[in-house]
Amino acid sequence: MDEWGQPGRAEYLNEPQIDTRQIRIFLAVLDYGSVTLAANALGITQPAVSQVLRRWRDMTGDPLLVRSGSKLVPTQKAEEMVAPLRQSLEKIGTAFSDAPDFDPKRNDIVFRVASADCMETFFLPRLISEIRAAAPNARLHLRSIVPGYDYVAALEKGELDIVIANWPGPPGNLRTVRLMVDDTVCIFGADHALASFHEGVTLDEYITLDHVAPMPISPLAPGPIDGKLAELGRYRNILVIVPEFNIVPYVLLSSDMVFTSSANFARHYQRFLPIRSVPAPPEFGQMRFYLLWHERAQASPLNRWLRAQMIRIGQDLQPQTSQAHNG
Repeated sequence: MDEWGQPGRAEYLNEPQIDTRQIRIFLAVLDYGSVTLAANALGITQPAVSQVLRRWRDMTGDPLLVRSGSKLVPTQKAEEMVAPLRQSLEKIGTAFSDAPDFDPKRNDIVFRVASADCMETFFLPRLISEIRAAAPNARLHLRSIVPGYDYVAALEKGELDIVIANWPGPPGNLRTVRLMVDDTVCIFGADHALASFHEGVTLDEYITLDHVAPMPISPLAPGPIDGKLAELGRYRNILVIVPEFNIVPYVLLSSDMVFTSSANFARHYQRFLPIRSVPAPPEFGQMRFYLLWHERAQASPLNRWLRAQMIRIGQDLQPQTSQAHNG
């Protein structure tokens, strides 16, 4: 202690060196029960999360999180740490900002979202419903990402809050977090020959089929399917290119063509129309969907709240097999 009864310099140096970033990472892992989901929610890498956990385990001499099934659960020591850590974050936030917490029930809120149109059937209706419930006075402006639309400039100017994308390689100059993954399927009319292919389609079989495909957002940005085929040195026979996804199921009803999309998209239309789906070639892997936003909105309470709602919906829509492998 110094002459004023306060901790001296040497005592401060012996304190654990912990910053707010580490606290947020630790609490996120506890909240999500998964290193992968915590990293996605925070927009950082999994190794960065694992590094913080290793450091905290070394400092406490406790494993802090242990696996229970597909989730990570806190030890008794970790549970005892949660309340003091959350209180510390609140006090630090109060010291640096007088801004009130974001209130979704305000009547001056406008959310502006642009989305790849494959999400219009299964994701956006759910988003609208949940925004209406949590923010009943808010306005939600939605638009599709069409060829030629400069969504990067729109994010930079504040004309958009968030973009939902599913093409490979999101622009590196934007903030990015994975929203969800989904199984890739081939969709076709009820009388198509693929109706008997219950185990799915091989790549060799796939390229012999006739295909309908969406218009790419630009000649330099092929969709995830044609991008993967190009990597493999293969090409498919696209007979019809449509301006937006929701035309496709009706095209399939009266043709022998095949459409490749996400399982959620297929399930939606299979409730209403006599169309079928089978697993796409395994080389395609799963479809990945991202949230994109500009650095200028990173700390925005509105943007952070909106991102949290969308990430939670994305987690609910993921296939169970995907959720089990996200630990």
